[in-house]
Amino acid sequence: MMEETLFRIPYWTIPTLNFSTKKKQLLTLLKAYPEKKHGMQTFITNRQSDRSNLAEAFATICGEELNMLSQQIKKDIQIEDIWSVSYKKGDYHTTHNHGSVGLTGILYLQQDKKAPVTQYLQPWNDWYSDRTIYYPLPVTEGQMVVVPKFISHFTEPSKSTTMKKIISWDMKII
Repeated sequence: MMEETLFRIPYWTIPTLNFSTKKKQLLTLLKAYPEKKHGMQTFITNRQSDRSNLAEAFATICGEELNMLSQQIKKDIQIEDIWSVSYKKGDYHTTHNHGSVGLTGILYLQQDKKAPVTQYLQPWNDWYSDRTIYYPLPVTEGQMVVVPKFISHFTEPSKSTTMKKIISWDMKII
């Protein structure tokens, strides 16, 4: 008798090279794309605003990291959409995903140790207990995480008094 794995869902963690320099560049870049609260969201974002040229500027700054991903998956990638999100104390993001085909990435631009990490949901219940499986992926500031778009994820309310800021983007495989 032999046990095998029936399904596998990959994810990638990528360190941002020369993060202190790139962090300054990205924070300066994002000043041209201000965030605000929309509707019932508890966080602020620029997702519903004009973000023309943000993808190109981000790719210029973080090209090394995007190339590392492309080499790892052995496919070319293209950013389809990109935005930033900031979380104050008490802010959170409800469970959501980004579609069914392609990849989505998060760069933890400002991440206090007390700020919640993104939690990913296994797309099926545990085979033995029938429970939903959550995977809180430990991250540090400057780290990128890339997952398939279909993976649902969320953040719990922030307990940190320091603003958490991420850049998130969706990619298609070319």
